[in-house]
Amino acid sequence: MKGKPIQNICIIFFFVLGATVTQAGAAVIVVDDSGGGNYSSIQEAVDSAQNGDTILVSPGIYQENIEVDKELAILSHSGISGDRTSRTYVIGAVPENDVFDIYSSNVTIDGFYISGGSSGTAWHKVGIFLEGVQNCSLRNNYLILNDIGILLAGAQGNYLDSNFVSLGSDGISLVDSEGNVLSNNLVVTNKQGISLNNSVNNTLAYNLISKNERGIRGHAAESNSLINNSLYLNDIGAYLNESSNNTIYANEFINFRNTVDEGNNIWNSSSAGNYWSDYTGVDAEGNGIGDIPYVINRTTGSIDYMPLINVTFSGNNSEDVSPNNSTLPNNSTLIALLNKNYFTNSRNNQEKGAVIEITQLEQINTSLQEGPVFLRIGAEWCPSCRSMKPILKELAAEYGEKATIVSVDVDQSPELRTYFGVRYIPDFSIIVGIENGEYVYMKEDGNVSKDRVQARITGTRNKEVLEKVLDLALLHEM
Repeated sequence: MKGKPIQNICIIFFFVLGATVTQAGAAVIVVDDSGGGNYSSIQEAVDSAQNGDTILVSPGIYQENIEVDKELAILSHSGISGDRTSRTYVIGAVPENDVFDIYSSNVTIDGFYISGGSSGTAWHKVGIFLEGVQNCSLRNNYLILNDIGILLAGAQGNYLDSNFVSLGSDGISLVDSEGNVLSNNLVVTNKQGISLNNSVNNTLAYNLISKNERGIRGHAAESNSLINNSLYLNDIGAYLNESSNNTIYANEFINFRNTVDEGNNIWNSSSAGNYWSDYTGVDAEGNGIGDIPYVINRTTGSIDYMPLINVTFSGNNSEDVSPNNSTLPNNSTLIALLNKNYFTNSRNNQEKGAVIEITQLEQINTSLQEGPVFLRIGAEWCPSCRSMKPILKELAAEYGEKATIVSVDVDQSPELRTYFGVRYIPDFSIIVGIENGEYVYMKEDGNVSKDRVQARITGTRNKEVLEKVLDLALLHEM
């Protein structure tokens, strides 16, 4: 294994919250391959930068291999949502080298299209390689045609969020790594989707892993948590060998072969297991849990004792694996949730002006009697969700009696996550009313819709965007 380090801090902390970890007098360095910035190459900017600086890379094509040995935020000016003329491409110039090698902690890589090509050598070329680093953040990157898209070796406490990784040997690989969080990533068409090798206490949540030979592979992996991932159309959904004490629940397995477990792992929580496309049991009690366990490996005791029957998944198992796909709950779940204490005169326990943590739809319904409801759905382990907490508090204080700001933790309230069809967090929407048993949402363009997919606001957003939609919701009430 090659020895190289990397580290990152989220772009959102710099642009949205101004909370990047920087030193006094930190500089912003602009890179432009057309000559309009401080430098024309990313490596030149890195060489001249100091700890805490931010490097903004203008759209263009940068053919280079980059080594980072300082605490820097390296951000694309465009991000992955722009059209082809406004994207920032980094293509490896030396076939034997990785595209990004990071030798320092606290580094951010955000919004790049990264490709190195398959080297065909004993050394695996990596799109972004992190070794022995902590607290790095890789977000919104698009990695294709690398031997390994993202590699963590001996790395701890890093965050990989909303990356697209495809057409490689390994999409994302963790080796001897601990305490990392992988969330909202789309890993498609690799030999191995996500690999956990000799790695412990990592969290994989809300990732979409599709059309790989093996969706998730664990070798000598222990005490990792795999929660709310969607594994579609892989040859094998999850393959675990010499692995134990991994906790796996609330995932969707729809694959040619769903799983192989040669170790001793835990396949359900106290309240839910996983959805299995080949489960043949029934749910006579109608509680969403199958009446008989789903046996994975009876010899090793790998059994899902609470297999899910009614669970959200796309229902389209053919071609579309876009991260913008929504999952809709079945009608029985919708009706049961909407009818649960639908009309109530009880009030929320918290006062107006505070962010209200909710676990039931009745709390939303009660608040709607007083005005619009701003709904945030997230999780404590999600760094992007945590970064938005100050903005939520500001919104609650600002809008006071005019609107209610509520928050849902997907781990504490899986029913609500199912009802609202949440796949990527943080997730925001603004509810302005109920019509014929369905919530009505305010869209960013000022129109209303019963389709939450059209109205929801995903990802980390600045306060002004959220205020704008809240103001539109208040005007709608008049």
